[in-house]
Amino acid sequence: MDLITEEIRGSTKARIIAAAIEAFASDGYEGASTRQIATLASENQGLITYHFGSKENLWKAALDSLFGGFREELELRAEVLADADSRTRMRLLIYFLVRYAALHPEQMRLMVQEGKADSHRTQWLVDRHIAPLYEFFNTEVSGAQAAGVLPQASPVHLFYALIGATSLIFTHAPECKRLTGRDPLEETMIETHAETVANLMLLER
Repeated sequence: MDLITEEIRGSTKARIIAAAIEAFASDGYEGASTRQIATLASENQGLITYHFGSKENLWKAALDSLFGGFREELELRAEVLADADSRTRMRLLIYFLVRYAALHPEQMRLMVQEGKADSHRTQWLVDRHIAPLYEFFNTEVSGAQAAGVLPQASPVHLFYALIGATSLIFTHAPECKRLTGRDPLEETMIETHAETVANLMLLER
């Protein structure tokens, strides 16, 4: 019975976190409410307090879930590509970033929601998740620049250029679809976008 109870609790928390990601990405921290999140999760609002204690704790749990999964996949991909040459490694990492952004557009939407304000939540997000990713990126950029694969530009500019290039089309998918009549979330569009970004970022031989 205890095992069944733990499984139920786990699935309840997972549903609440998934709903929180959706709500915070769409409406921001201030705009999203625990009532809204409970409705999206099809759960009782009191369970949010029971499992997370506060809206801010839920927000942190949602970002830990989202960014934790991303970092795990990114580090695994980098490990798999450890023996690849610099150009192949960087190209395939860019392909990964594009595909991940297409599958999880809510990640960039959350970053935009929080990154536009200088708050204690932004500081928490930077310290806990963005800074380690930036450090990883700097290491990759340094190696690629030394190999002549990336331009000799400041890592901060390359970092934000890559973030925007890999994700904007997916975070603005409805706009893109109305503008062009093409759904950027179609598989062929995702693949073409990955190739385009890689070709734009990587230097010719």
